[in-house]
Amino acid sequence: MIRPSLRVASAFAGLLIILVAATSKSELRSLTTAVTAMGALFLLPLFASWRPPRLEEFEWLSEWVARLRTAMVVCWGAAFYLYMSVLTAQRAGTAPLQQLASLGAAFWTVGLITLFFTAYFNSRRTALIREMHEDAQ
Repeated sequence: MIRPSLRVASAFAGLLIILVAATSKSELRSLTTAVTAMGALFLLPLFASWRPPRLEEFEWLSEWVARLRTAMVVCWGAAFYLYMSVLTAQRAGTAPLQQLASLGAAFWTVGLITLFFTAYFNSRRTALIREMHEDAQ
């Protein structure tokens, strides 16, 4: 489990990053948006569950870890396939290639976001496995 002090420190760092991005005079809006999104990721531990996982949740957590891993691999596989299609297309127009590249970027983004949820559910499942091994000894 994540200690409360670490959660608060992470949230403070996230707010600081968002504040710096919001007050920057950068003309690169996409960079400012990316830095703000990175700061928002630091806020996520604050909203995660504060209670330890229960033994009854082990099967549910295992199912969700498997589902999210599968979704993550499918999204990254689709993104890779689309990027390879864009790279190997030689006679197609630019507009269809840009649309395919955008679709690949969307799949990659969904896969990346799924990674965070997979890590969260897997950490809770790992905490349960450790607890079961400690109880068995």
